[in-house]
Amino acid sequence: MSMLEIRTVVFAAIALAPAFCLAGGLPDGLGWHELPNTQIRPLCPSDELYPGISGNTGCDSVIIAWGGAAFDVEGNRLLITGGGHGDYAGNEVYELDLDTRVMRRINALSYPLRDGCEAGNNSTYADGRPVSRHTYNHLAYIEDQDLLFLFGGSRWQCGYFGADTWTYAPAQDQWLPRNNTDAPDGTFGLSISRDPLTGLLWARDAYHLYDYDPTTHRWQRRSDDSDIGLSDYRSGVIDPIRGRYFLYTAANRTLYHYDIRSSAQMLTIVSRPAPTCAFMDDDAAGWTYDPRQDRLVAWNGGDTLHILNADTAICTTLTIPGGPVAPEQGTYGRFAYSLQDDVFVTCNDIDTNCHILRLRPGDALFAHGFE
Repeated sequence: MSMLEIRTVVFAAIALAPAFCLAGGLPDGLGWHELPNTQIRPLCPSDELYPGISGNTGCDSVIIAWGGAAFDVEGNRLLITGGGHGDYAGNEVYELDLDTRVMRRINALSYPLRDGCEAGNNSTYADGRPVSRHTYNHLAYIEDQDLLFLFGGSRWQCGYFGADTWTYAPAQDQWLPRNNTDAPDGTFGLSISRDPLTGLLWARDAYHLYDYDPTTHRWQRRSDDSDIGLSDYRSGVIDPIRGRYFLYTAANRTLYHYDIRSSAQMLTIVSRPAPTCAFMDDDAAGWTYDPRQDRLVAWNGGDTLHILNADTAICTTLTIPGGPVAPEQGTYGRFAYSLQDDVFVTCNDIDTNCHILRLRPGDALFAHGFE
């Protein structure tokens, strides 16, 4: 499929966005909007009912302990799960449904608890479900199978990184372990992202690029031993129009990419300086592709939005008053774009409401300010 054909498919889909916005009842004004009654705290399991679940910091750690999220484009919902290490033992999943503007906990947590690193535990609780863990940018959503994807993370209670692959089916409330053969190293910053055109998931560890095929549920290494070594502090995103997996490492304003639509079995990393992209100073910024603007958009708290032109590696900024505060541990996948509503969505603390951000066509493209 050519770039023109891909653009046609994507922009035909977003042409329907205004109808979805009206049906969903989301605020229709420009800028940041708080979504009432979308806090996670009222949904958290009780330590009285589940002694020991709170760990050091309790349910707050679903988000603040390096917690990530994945956006289900077809279901128009953000799924959040986190915790891990000594912070929090709960492995439940939360869902913000943009169609209903409702936050809910969609499953029960595993109990009793056990250390995810004890011999023979296979990173699971006794019920066979994965132990709680810091989820970073290790989550993705597989729309055509209605599955949440999870890899590795810093496990409850030991903190060591797992190298385990899981999928979760919300409709059946079923976690399934998947094949780990040829999987990436069990570290953090793997930046797992799904290509909506091919359906493949892509990840990058310190030295190599990998893809994961949801039809076979198998990993495959896609770069060779001469690939450039990168810091663990990585963040990546896919531009479906250009067919590229973009990534950066913290405090190194360089934009890297792989051409993931190439027919080559082993792909080569490409780099170019990106000195104007200040968001790259922090590895845990949330960033995503905006098809209406045809730009990569990054945010990590506050009023500043970073707009990256992938063709030039040049960033501009928009200042949009009223931006929510993001935790110092980062945003990761908790900043996502809804194709149906043509808004960005983010959830940043279990005691505060989630927010949406609505831009007008051309704001990111020209970065001419915000009124």
